[in-house]
This record gives sequence, C-alpha cells and structure tokens, in this order.
Amino acid sequence: MISHRHQCIFIHIPKCAGTSIETALGHFNGHKGREGQDHRSIRMLQQPLPLSKAVRNMENLKDVLRRVRDRYRNPANPNNALTVDPNQYQEYFKFTLVRNPWARAYSWYKNAMRDPIHQRSYGIDPDLAFSAFLHRFAGRGFLRPQTYWLKDFSGNIPMDYVGRFETLQDDFMVIAGKLGLPPSILPHRIRGENSDYRQAYCDRTIELVARHYQEEIQLFGYQFE
Repeated sequence: MISHRHQCIFIHIPKCAGTSIETALGHFNGHKGREGQDHRSIRMLQQPLPLSKAVRNMENLKDVLRRVRDRYRNPANPNNALTVDPNQYQEYFKFTLVRNPWARAYSWYKNAMRDPIHQRSYGIDPDLAFSAFLHRFAGRGFLRPQTYWLKDFSGNIPMDYVGRFETLQDDFMVIAGKLGLPPSILPHRIRGENSDYRQAYCDRTIELVARHYQEEIQLFGYQFE
C-alpha cells in the first residue's frame, strides 16, 4: 500500500498482520473485506520501471504485465490504485512485516478452511487435510515465498525496515516512530485461531515448507520451533 499522507510504502504480505497495519494507517477509508487490502509487490510499485531488468526473467515479466493490466482496473478500494513517482519511491519509508513460514502456511490453511469464498475460488473441500493443502498450494498464489513481494526488478530487497509478525506490537512502535505517529496499540483486524502450528506438521510437511521457503528461512533466520 501507498500512503502519501504518511509518506510510506508498506508491502502487505498475506497472513503477516498487514490488515492491522493498513487499518492503523487509514488505508481502508470505509472499504471492508479482502478487496480493500493492497497486496501489491514492490515490483508493482517500483519507479522508474527499469525495462532492461524488468524483462530478464518470467517473474519480473509477469509483474510488468500486471502493472499494465492494473491501469485499466478500478479496484473496490481506490487507495489500491495509488502510485508514486520516482522521487517519492526513493524518499518514502518502505517497510514490511514477515512471518515464520511454517506458521504462515498453517494460518493460510486455517483461513481457507473456514472461508467458503476461499474454498470456492481455490476449488477445495472444507475438510481438506493440511498435508494435501500444502502439497497443492505451497509456493503458489498467496502462499508464494515472502521474498516474491519484497524483491525489486534487480532482485534486491529495498526495505528500510522489516518487522516481524512475532514481535508485532514492538515493531509497530518502531514503524510509528519512523512515520511520526503517536504511540498506540496496533488494531488487530483479523484474528486467526491461536492453534499451535507445530501440532499440524509431520516430518514430511516440515521438510516441504523448508524446501519451498528456503530463501526466506535463511534470510530472516526462521526455524521450525
């Protein structure tokens, strides 16, 4: 999401408490539900667009095409169509939140299992086993690696601050300080079940997640714990 008021760019990775951040920054402006959220990757916002690098691999090219497509769309939340110019892109405070990938995958599974809209859109049964869910969706769609949202067209991560779901309130205080916001308790808009994700895994699914999300595990120092 882009906030010109707060002069920031927040990269909202799904299932990393981003809805709470967007709420705190006034992104929704009366718009409710998943269509109000802004899940654009940094490549969708990067300025100027480096064409020579933007077409050097398939992932970059897909986001270039998404940028073109989005010019002709009218999102439910107009804030999801905000853009920045090159100077704003350089100067705005860029930040994100990341999460333990084993916990994030299980959280997405629990969300899908209680949401008929997700079940219809993904073509899954409400009693689908977690292991089957992982084999089908790990590394895809909203369960793409978190680095998908964070890498620019050069493959760098241009974030000024990377907070963590696990230390959400403390990290929000840092973010608020950077943005000149008064200290406050972060609103928790979407509450998942407080199930211990570790109980849902077996050795094979632990390894499956480790394989799909190896880069972010190494980059952010996460472990299955």
